[in-house]
Amino acid sequence: MKKRKYLFVLMSTVLSLGFLFGCNGVDEDEPDPSEEPSEQTEDDSQ
Repeated sequence: MKKRKYLFVLMSTVLSLGFLFGCNGVDEDEPDPSEEPSEQTEDDSQ
């Protein structure tokens, strides 16, 4: 019975740490949402 309890605690700890550290993925290809988009100049001389 003690082995089951220790196994449950170990598995719960691993799952909790996985949630804490696994959900913080940052994709380097995506632009930072806090940065303002670059302004594009439109040519209206037509």
